[in-house]
Amino acid sequence: MANTLDYGLALTNNSKVGWAFSLPRTETCVGSTNLCRKLCYGRGIRYQSAGQKAKRYRNFRTVEFLLAKGGPNLLAENLAMLVENARPRDWLTARITGTETAIPWSVRVHDIGDFFSIGYTDAWYQVVKNYNQCSFWFYTRSFLEVDLFESLTKLAGLPNCQGWLSIDSDNFERGILAKASAPSAVWKLALLQDKELHVDVVPAITQVAVAGEVVSFPYHHGGRHVDPVRDKILNLCPAITGGLTLKSRADVVRPCQACAFCLP
Repeated sequence: MANTLDYGLALTNNSKVGWAFSLPRTETCVGSTNLCRKLCYGRGIRYQSAGQKAKRYRNFRTVEFLLAKGGPNLLAENLAMLVENARPRDWLTARITGTETAIPWSVRVHDIGDFFSIGYTDAWYQVVKNYNQCSFWFYTRSFLEVDLFESLTKLAGLPNCQGWLSIDSDNFERGILAKASAPSAVWKLALLQDKELHVDVVPAITQVAVAGEVVSFPYHHGGRHVDPVRDKILNLCPAITGGLTLKSRADVVRPCQACAFCLP
């Protein structure tokens, strides 16, 4: 039986997004495609250290343990502590003086990993609803199973949360159908653009999305990215194409927070 040191939940302070929660992709990315598994940045060296991998697996073990012992309610209680830890240090003084915090209060749900069950999704729904002054956002490919997608749509529909359906050349048709099946203005589209993007992707996107509802991530590795496909419907991620640089210090605004296009 695992000892107590094998359990615990922890956030990651990501140089691109700020505070984020991570899970192992092999156990949780239930809607992954061949293309995303091949190009996933989680395969990069910075994510393959023993410490980073151990943190993700410890998070996953703990999530499963809490769900088994007390369901979404117990898991939500523990996830809430992580959100508290992400609260900016000057939150209290900013509230009293009516000013902005130096760094936005935000949490990305999964810089690696995805929503793998309804119970897990429902726990995040409770947390996001209770922390309406924190901004949450996530990208997901878990839109193939109807009941799970309905739970995710409920989460993405909260005013302080933005959900993005992650599509690529392999799954764009299913992602576009999922967006069309949900209430309008809930979901936006996040495109993983590979070197040889399927010719039907952009025309299909224009059938269900309008300007401001699509972000494009040209595949990047080692500081280089593929030549971006450009179209008025696509908003290119500036952290990839050179408009913003990564920030290693935890006390400065991160690129995703500064851009804020993907945030609610």
